[in-house]
Amino acid sequence: MQKYDFLVVGGGIFGISSAIELARRNYKVGLINPDTLPHHLAASTDVSKAVRMEYGSDIEYFKMAEICIRKWREWNDILEEKIFHEVGFLMLCKKKIESDKNSYERHSLNYLIANGYNPERLNSAALKNRFPAVNTEIYTDACYNPVGGYVKSGKAIEALAQYARKLGVDIHEGQTAQQLLHENGKLIAVKTQENATFHCGHAIIAAGPYTPYLLPELKPFMKATGHPVFWLKPKDPLLYATPKLTVFMADISNTGWYGFPFLPEHGIVKVARHASGLIMDPNKDDRYVSKDEIRQMRTFIATTFPSLLNAPLVYTRRCLYADTLDGHFWIDQHPEIKGLTISTGGSGHGMKMGPIIGEMTADVAEGKVHQFSKRYRWRHLNPNTLQSEEARNIDRAKI
Repeated sequence: MQKYDFLVVGGGIFGISSAIELARRNYKVGLINPDTLPHHLAASTDVSKAVRMEYGSDIEYFKMAEICIRKWREWNDILEEKIFHEVGFLMLCKKKIESDKNSYERHSLNYLIANGYNPERLNSAALKNRFPAVNTEIYTDACYNPVGGYVKSGKAIEALAQYARKLGVDIHEGQTAQQLLHENGKLIAVKTQENATFHCGHAIIAAGPYTPYLLPELKPFMKATGHPVFWLKPKDPLLYATPKLTVFMADISNTGWYGFPFLPEHGIVKVARHASGLIMDPNKDDRYVSKDEIRQMRTFIATTFPSLLNAPLVYTRRCLYADTLDGHFWIDQHPEIKGLTISTGGSGHGMKMGPIIGEMTADVAEGKVHQFSKRYRWRHLNPNTLQSEEARNIDRAKI
């Protein structure tokens, strides 16, 4: 009978980064994942995810993202594949950044300057010259930061899985965790739907929105929410290609809209909405984007990128967040079951924070304290807890 020091359940960015970090620490590590890596329904399975330091007044996320950007650059070298594209990050505003409506952008800009960065402030004329696709009759102020960009998220998971295997991680695809086996309050194994049993000294549940289905005691504190993603095929790709467009947020705290420059491998411009989303059951609910959401996207495009208005819509998907009620990660050992750690609660932040999530999860699983782990410990949230991320366009009500 094979037994792992650590068994990771889930091969998204939480799981694969944790497996890599534990393998680097010379543990015998196994990882199980339904289907292949990346899973076709996982949030990680996409062409791009934003990597940004801009987190409004939240200095801890700013510091974590700053570290992660350096580590994404290192991962480019380690993986011998360019999965992080540092094309820059653009905050578009309909009013002055100093406006009360733009606290996210204002705080982000101030933190960048205070920490030695040199973002460019762009008025309408400068914005039109630098990023000509943007409708500067609507967006009159902007901030461009060259530090940041996007990760090819699906490719990143593939490359990280290959790297994990090189480090000795046993990755078992097509294994769906069904039951956690424990004796005398100590976890001893994980049983799968496929009738396999994986024994371990310690398990890490990194199953994203499926986590509370394995651990029902977490259901009061987290939910799965679905968010629309759209691929548009521009008639003039060069107008939307870097450097004429970067990763952007379009007055996001007031609209939820953000997107990416033209991706030549797919021939598309991707836009998405970072908002409340729809509460979903990841096991039962379909993930289709509604006609009303498509209409809302077209309205956004008409006011932001007029030349993209009639671009064919070639693909949609609904990205599932593992949303905690307060919008923060959930990384901690189980308070009652020994040998069990939870690493989930991406809430839309997971991929960009991948390098630090793996380190934090490994530290917590070893019983250590990570420099950022206190905030993400097991906590008893009130059902009326409000999310606080300033960049997320939510109604400040319960998710």
